[in-house]
Amino acid sequence: MTRKSSAYTISIIGILGALIILQAYVPMIGYIRIIPLLPAISTIHLTVILGGVLLGVKGGAGLGAFWGCISLIKAYTDATDPVTILLFRNPIIAIVPRIMVGVVAALIFNHIAKAHQHDLIGTVKMILAGVCGALTNSGLVIIFTWILFANRANAVVAGADATNLGWLLMGALAINMVAEAVMAGIVIPILGRVLLRFKR
Repeated sequence: MTRKSSAYTISIIGILGALIILQAYVPMIGYIRIIPLLPAISTIHLTVILGGVLLGVKGGAGLGAFWGCISLIKAYTDATDPVTILLFRNPIIAIVPRIMVGVVAALIFNHIAKAHQHDLIGTVKMILAGVCGALTNSGLVIIFTWILFANRANAVVAGADATNLGWLLMGALAINMVAEAVMAGIVIPILGRVLLRFKR
């Protein structure tokens, strides 16, 4: 790795890491609450997806792990809804999906049609990386919740049982999933194309 690329990597990690802290702790920047008592819509996944696109699997996974650790800490110290208290105090649910956001985004952008990063195909890959990264977070949270809480599903969603918990979670989080995926599909190619210019 050249000195120029090392400086770029360190700069991007520092900027995106600081942005994750800002998003996590400044109200209505990283978490936008629309419906009381339900988890807020996140914008932090955008930062982690950008990290995966710009820095590859290691960078994306590292930023995802950082976000996951902050989610775990906030669930213990600053939770604002019962779902967060119940689910995100579990390290598996809090951290693993966040790591995979960065990994999935990195794999899609950096390992599919590798030669195409700055053209139309690169833009399409950024859109896919954004959408798939966002859905990865929501999907894995639902899967891990179903696995870990199947025996007490009613505590997660009223009226749920082991067989229908996953479907009820998808219904309860549908607004979040769609909003986060749409945001990522729009924002990632816009910011990604700008930041990739400095990587050349």
